[in-house]
Amino acid sequence: MNGQSSGGPGLVAPEPGAPDLAGPDLDAPTDADPVPDQGPPTGDDVDAQERQHQPADLRMGHDIARAMAHHPPERAAEEIATHLRKFWDPRMRATILARVDRGEPMDDLLRAGVELLREGEIDPSEVRKPSGG
Repeated sequence: MNGQSSGGPGLVAPEPGAPDLAGPDLDAPTDADPVPDQGPPTGDDVDAQERQHQPADLRMGHDIARAMAHHPPERAAEEIATHLRKFWDPRMRATILARVDRGEPMDDLLRAGVELLREGEIDPSEVRKPSGG
């Protein structure tokens, strides 16, 4: 094949075993990869039908906790509390606070974030920052 790959003229196939310098390894771990046993279950551990029947505030709260699970637990709780204060309607915040008061089961990170929200332990300057989206 004249040393050319089937990708088009001028593209040379790499030697067998040579590193592919075409781009990043998309399967490499990143800071966004959750630490095992941290945050709500994902993937095969989640029962999709059970999740569908969760109340919206709880389902959304678990989504936020899962998104923040790559942070250390204290930072994740702060980020969750800030998100709830910044983006949730006051009625939604009141509902999730009531769930914590009743001792309803929920992810530990979400519970910690809701407790910080209750205590006001969030950075007010973060709440005032634009969301960027």
